[in-house]
Formats: sequence, C-alpha cells, structure tokens
Amino acid sequence: DMALRSNRIDYTVYAPAYEPGKGCWDFRTVTKARLAAKRLGIGSRLRRNINLKRKDRIEWDWWVERVWEWNGTRFTDITKHPTKLQP
Repeated sequence: DMALRSNRIDYTVYAPAYEPGKGCWDFRTVTKARLAAKRLGIGSRLRRNINLKRKDRIEWDWWVERVWEWNGTRFTDITKHPTKLQP
C-alpha cells in the first residue's frame, strides 16, 4: 500500500528589509502575492513553496521551488543567484 500524497503550492512575500519574525506574508495565489510584493517596493521577494502531505503522517514536508525579486519594473528570478541571500 502506498500512502496518498498531495502537493499544495503557496507563495510567501518578504519585505525589502526583511527581519526574521516580521515582514513576511503567505498567499494561496501568485496574483495576490505579486500584488503584495509590488506594493512593498523594490527589493521585495516572492517565494514559491511546495507543500507535501502524506496521508500516513501528521507532519508536512515543504521546500522552496523558486524565488523572484521585484526590481520596480519586473520580477527577476534569483533562485540560483549565488550572491543573493534568500530569506
């Protein structure tokens, strides 16, 4: 028997001057997350999270799939940018 698994995608937005414990918000849709990041201004970050739930376990597994930064004009993919510190 294989346990049922389900993936859920959500998005976390970080303020440009993010400090742990404050300055981040979670959204279920990318549209709402992008709007929030734009309102926060240049340097805000948008993170795409994958959440995995197994039916045979209580806990969730999750990981960050991609990260973008708002530059005032567009979102730049910084997922693999070696000099960017990701929240």
